[in-house]
Amino acid sequence: MTDTLDLVLAGEPVRLLADRALYWPARRRLCIADLHLGKGDTFRAAGIAVPTGGTTHDLERLATLLANTGAAELWILGDFLHARRHRAVDAAWRAFREAHAAVAMAVVPGNHDRAFDPEAAGVARVREGHVDPPFEFRHAPPAESDAGHHVLCGHVHPVLRLPPLGRHPLFWLRPGITVLPAFSAFTGGHPVPRADSAGSVLCDGRQLVRLG
Repeated sequence: MTDTLDLVLAGEPVRLLADRALYWPARRRLCIADLHLGKGDTFRAAGIAVPTGGTTHDLERLATLLANTGAAELWILGDFLHARRHRAVDAAWRAFREAHAAVAMAVVPGNHDRAFDPEAAGVARVREGHVDPPFEFRHAPPAESDAGHHVLCGHVHPVLRLPPLGRHPLFWLRPGITVLPAFSAFTGGHPVPRADSAGSVLCDGRQLVRLG
């Protein structure tokens, strides 16, 4: 068990991080998926009582990852937002963005990003399926993988129940595709069958477990 794990995907070294992120050293690029900013605010606006502080917690985690990796870039693979924008969430993101002004940030919009405004967020917009060899960056996994590029994506929120460790997010490694776990701590998960999890990597925020 470790808090980082170095792998080679499509011939390219990458590093998995226990706090649900992937780092690409050659580009100094930190990749996460499914940030879902404002999810708690959206629920509370709908009259559903959920705890506050989720946005602050997630952005603090992200700041720590940027500091620990020395990343020059941050790419968010979809669902930057959960739904509509909220004033408090916008303010929190602006403070985060200003604190990391030297980091180039980009978003591949996801299905929740109807209100996403790249100019207001101070980030670049990257189209679904953008290729930076050997990787193809997407929000959702494609129906079929392109043998020419290894897909990095999110959307699914993969999780696995593994006794005695319990239920945890998963880097779901499949032929030609790596599905990142949802970065937001306030998300559900898609259970991955144990039979489909071989070679994948379990993460709980503190450690990684490579599955045989």
